[in-house]
Amino acid sequence: MKKLIHVAVGVIFDCPADEKGNVLIAKRADHQHQGGLWEFPGGKVESDETVQVALQRELEEELGLVSDISDMSALMTIPFHYSDKSVLLDVWLVHNVQHYSETVGKEGQPLAWVDQNVLSDYAFPAANKAILDAISLPKKIAITEDNSNPDTILAQVANTLKTNPATWIQLRAPSLEQFEYTQLGMKLYGLCHEAGSKLIWNCPLDWYQIAFADGLHLSGVNFEKANLDERPIPLSQWFSLACHNLKELESAQDLADYLLVSPVKETSTHLDANALTWAGFKVITLQARIPCYALGGLKLPDIEESASHGGQGIAGISCFLQEPLVDEQLKVKESEYES
Repeated sequence: MKKLIHVAVGVIFDCPADEKGNVLIAKRADHQHQGGLWEFPGGKVESDETVQVALQRELEEELGLVSDISDMSALMTIPFHYSDKSVLLDVWLVHNVQHYSETVGKEGQPLAWVDQNVLSDYAFPAANKAILDAISLPKKIAITEDNSNPDTILAQVANTLKTNPATWIQLRAPSLEQFEYTQLGMKLYGLCHEAGSKLIWNCPLDWYQIAFADGLHLSGVNFEKANLDERPIPLSQWFSLACHNLKELESAQDLADYLLVSPVKETSTHLDANALTWAGFKVITLQARIPCYALGGLKLPDIEESASHGGQGIAGISCFLQEPLVDEQLKVKESEYES
């Protein structure tokens, strides 16, 4: 195996960390490796540097950008093997850069400040797909509590979206038959989009309805039943898989956009499963080429713990669960989405 070249990569925003803004990208010269493609700025980490120091140096040398290490936060690491080169992309979010309006490519490279929602319109090296996904993915994925009453699930999701903004919803309801699940999915799709969220279906592959979901998650059982050797849904839809160990990681990350890695801690729902612990979770994220969510026995403050161990965020049921609030406004919403 080729030696990994350690590269510091900066996803640079023209705004503070608590705001949404534009992202800086640069175009590689035609004679370079992956020439003619757009990339996130950065460069090789020298042996005597930390990643943050290397990124700080590269941004100033190549772009004239002045950044503070305190405004950098780790996003992910990506080990990636091209036919002629192997790289370890050490990706960091960078906010509050100085003089961003005067940014210029000091090596003659074209630059562009791009709305993060249209980054997919630009051609990037294959290793960068995971970065593009990580920028778009949330920190929190709330999984619905299994219940035979669809109205209870609907009410709980409404509460979750109200109390946890910027959270995606995964509809997991194994107690429901296919027709009930699909009807509930249609209602939740409208509810989620009205709240600025996305809805991921967790169901057998043959149940999946693209028109009423933003993506599909396959549990280990449903993944095995599907017997997949290629991605089963369009690239415009999100696709995730369950992952419990390094063996599953290898097969899953070639198909999925992100993974739910579990159980990180002991859970009452899977008493027979050995907890990975945060150390075990990090072993998986270090080998992963795509974003990973921690799942299993977690609380909302564990988002920071997940990030410090290479995770995108957390997913869970109980940590998002609220007592259902069924009010007149929700009843109106239900009648609207039934049509």
